[in-house]
Amino acid sequence: MAKDLYGDNSNGLMRQITVGIVTAAVIGVWAFASTRASSHDLERVEIESRSADAALNQEIRELRTYLHELDVEQSAFRAQVREALSIK
Repeated sequence: MAKDLYGDNSNGLMRQITVGIVTAAVIGVWAFASTRASSHDLERVEIESRSADAALNQEIRELRTYLHELDVEQSAFRAQVREALSIK
C-alpha cells in the first residue's frame, strides 16, 4: 500500500495528485502572465486617455461658448420683440 500511495509505481495516488497540481500551477502562471499588461501598454493607455480627455474638454468649452452665444442672441431677439410690442 505504501508503494502505491507515494508513487513508487506509475499509479501512485501522490504522483497523480502532484501531476495535477503542477499542471494546474503551470496553466495558472501562463494565464496570469498572458493577461498582464506591460508597463509600456499602461503608459500608452494613460497617454491616450489624457489625449481623449483633453479633446473632450475642448469640445465642452466650445459647446458652452456656442450655447452662450445662442443665449445672448435669444435675449437680444426677445428684447426686440418686447420693444416692438411695447412690452415692459
